[in-house]
Amino acid sequence: MANPPTDGFYSEQGFELPSDVKLLARNSGGNGDDPTAYALSDVTANDVFARTWLVLVGSNLVVVDPGDAAGIRTLSLDVESAVSIVEGRGKSRLRIARQGKLEEEFHYTRRQARRFSELEQHCSAVITGEPQPRFQSGSREEAVPADERICRKCNQLMPEWADSCPRCLQKRKIILRLVGYAKPYKTSAAIGMVAASLLSLLMLVPPVLTKHLIDDVLAPLDFSRLGWMYALLGMLAAVILARVVCTHFRLKYLAVVGERIAHDLRTEAYGHLHKLSLSFFNKKPTGQLISRISHDTDRLWDFIAFGLIEILMSLVTILGVCVVMFWTAPTLAVLTLIPIPIGIIMTYYHTVRMRRFFHRIWRKWSRMTATLSDAIPGIRVVKAFTQEDREVSKFNSRSKDVLDEAVRLHHEWTGYWPKITLLLQMGNLIIWAYAGPRILQQEFTLGTFVMFSSLIWMFYGPVEQLGMMNRLLQRAATSAQRVFEIIDTPLTIYTPTNPVAAPKIEGRITFESVSFSYDGVKPTLTDVSFDVKPGEMIGLVGPSGSGKTTLVNIICRFYDVSRGRILIDGVDVRDLDLHEMRSQVGMVLQEPYLFSGTILANISYGNDKADTDDIIRAAKAAHAHDFVVGFPDGYDTMVGERGQTLSGGERQRISIARAILNNPRILILDEATSSVDTETEMKIQEAIRHLVKGRTTVAIAHRLSTLQAADRLMVLEKGKLVQLDTYDELINDKDGLYARLHKTQTELQSIFAV
Repeated sequence: MANPPTDGFYSEQGFELPSDVKLLARNSGGNGDDPTAYALSDVTANDVFARTWLVLVGSNLVVVDPGDAAGIRTLSLDVESAVSIVEGRGKSRLRIARQGKLEEEFHYTRRQARRFSELEQHCSAVITGEPQPRFQSGSREEAVPADERICRKCNQLMPEWADSCPRCLQKRKIILRLVGYAKPYKTSAAIGMVAASLLSLLMLVPPVLTKHLIDDVLAPLDFSRLGWMYALLGMLAAVILARVVCTHFRLKYLAVVGERIAHDLRTEAYGHLHKLSLSFFNKKPTGQLISRISHDTDRLWDFIAFGLIEILMSLVTILGVCVVMFWTAPTLAVLTLIPIPIGIIMTYYHTVRMRRFFHRIWRKWSRMTATLSDAIPGIRVVKAFTQEDREVSKFNSRSKDVLDEAVRLHHEWTGYWPKITLLLQMGNLIIWAYAGPRILQQEFTLGTFVMFSSLIWMFYGPVEQLGMMNRLLQRAATSAQRVFEIIDTPLTIYTPTNPVAAPKIEGRITFESVSFSYDGVKPTLTDVSFDVKPGEMIGLVGPSGSGKTTLVNIICRFYDVSRGRILIDGVDVRDLDLHEMRSQVGMVLQEPYLFSGTILANISYGNDKADTDDIIRAAKAAHAHDFVVGFPDGYDTMVGERGQTLSGGERQRISIARAILNNPRILILDEATSSVDTETEMKIQEAIRHLVKGRTTVAIAHRLSTLQAADRLMVLEKGKLVQLDTYDELINDKDGLYARLHKTQTELQSIFAV
């Protein structure tokens, strides 16, 4: 494919309809109406990038090609029209048919999928005469759509793995921001930097002393100057001792400062991670996040503790050597600097190539880590389906990708290094060619030449070191960018500045015309309204994908609604303190999650101030006490990672005990008994009966018989509330969805029983 067009497609707010296209569409659509939806067809059927706008104006779909004034045409939408999307891997199609015959077909790439999905729903609403849908991001502020990943600076598509454009990485700003984390430790950092600077300056003293030893002591061949020789040797010894002391202080203070900064970055990034909504984690692989917080921060410690100081020392050394050289022999100093501009140019182009390598290595490293994050927690499934060889092969393949990219990087690096070394060696030959004849003519003293030779190597050494530091600088800037991307991710679920105080929730839940969409386009819940009284138990039923889990997720405010309001005790949940509200909402999930640790620690996870007696009472209420005391270590039994040493029913009862101990005012039960046997289900049901007393409860269950104790049942279908009544009323409504679901499930259970 040719390069995609990028000019003028994106503004500060994201993907927008150009004003000239909007005017053309308004004039062509009739009645001067404003567009209600639009999309960009950015590819042709022959896989050539193009630019064709589709704009819905009233009941007309206007097709506009900005490059062809005569290419404007209008497609009328009525009851004989049909609009559909055909999904593809590389590209998809929007098809417009009339009376069963294809009228038009428009192709688009994946980054335009959101706009086309929105356009398709608007067109369908026009055809059926339904109200136009409204789409929001799921938070109070409209966000830039995730599929419109265009850098505002270079106007290029950003890679999937990046939250900011790697082409526009500003190393200087990133490193300055990183250095800013040293502010709390400025005293230690200052001591270390002063020690490093003194160490660099002290390195200039031995060549000067050596010059005087040769010119003032050895060259005259005068034995009476022996005392002066010992004085100079004493000065050399003092310089060596001072350098050892400076090295000690440099390493002692700066290594600790580096560790503290890395610790601050880790804790800040991890703390911010816990404030982000579930939608962030849905888009980020676990292995990638682990790599950013652990691997990248460790690289930053190495850079802060050693890399930055090596750069500082090299700069101080180069400056000091230049001062001494120009003071001693200006002409020779100028000749010495001849190779430097060439080296700077070589280093610049080398830097550009290295930056690309580091980003590719990091992306492939994250893929490798993601493989571990998938396979190790699911090792039982891997072994059950004998897929060990497949997982090992997958890991080896991705590890090999990392190796191949690292080899390319090292080839680039090792190809650059000898060139720089050769260039600097040429500078040494220039010194010999210029100074040799002048020594023989006694224009230079031998001591001056020896001093100058030593200074030259002290000059070229830091220059080489700066070239090497460029690699470390690139790695550090890339790692810092990824850590800062987490820290800079804005919160979408947050506590307002002045939250409404709700010290104790009564438990009244009200939905007012609530709609929700995960991607801002396809609605998961549509115009749902109901009211739950304090202490009432509501059962949620419906086919898979009807929106049951989504409904309980937005009650807990894991996501914010797209439209409408959710009220708890008459207060919008978005106006409550998030932590205070969630602390009074308990959840028992279909797959209970236990942390690696003791049973005691897992039960008290939501209430670490509870004493042992409270924990035991909660375990007894959850029917967990009997099997817990049967273990040799009782409540101190280690459950292993994710609680894998316990059965499914035991894990579920531990999670119920955790909810009981937390004493929530609102209780969410999400398929709490769907994956256990009948006997265990009876025990869990008994535990749940203890748990729901006096609490507002919203329960999801696939086994409809388990919800007979509910005060009312809520039936969802395709995101809409279709029935809300008592069990008896719903079961007697033979034409209702609940009665049909109940009948189907009863027949299936009869078949399984036979």
